[in-house]
Amino acid sequence: MEATRDFLCNFLGLNMIRPMKQSQYMWKGGPWSVVCVHVEDGECKEQLIENRFVLAVADVDAVDASHASALALKAQYSIKEVRAPETLNGVRSFKLRDLNNTWWEISSASLAYFDSIFAKGDAVH
Repeated sequence: MEATRDFLCNFLGLNMIRPMKQSQYMWKGGPWSVVCVHVEDGECKEQLIENRFVLAVADVDAVDASHASALALKAQYSIKEVRAPETLNGVRSFKLRDLNNTWWEISSASLAYFDSIFAKGDAVH
């Protein structure tokens, strides 16, 4: 739990509290938080890259700086994989897999970008 907290706080910049011995809450403002529960002798299941958390940063330069940091600090934070940055529909991002096999995407997508996606509604399938 300490290594996870170090990565989440010091690399990703998330706020963490540990209200109980077996759990940590992560938060970055707003009405959402994520509860992380420690499972004794549990195995970290590998997540697929499609199942990831997305963190938005200020702009494409911040994405590239974050990518450089991820590569430089990979061993320190036990980051398992860092993918190359990509640009799609004007949004720059890269993905990384952390020590718990959780995927993260660092993205330049703005609030307006997400507002426009949700304004379109569901795709017709």
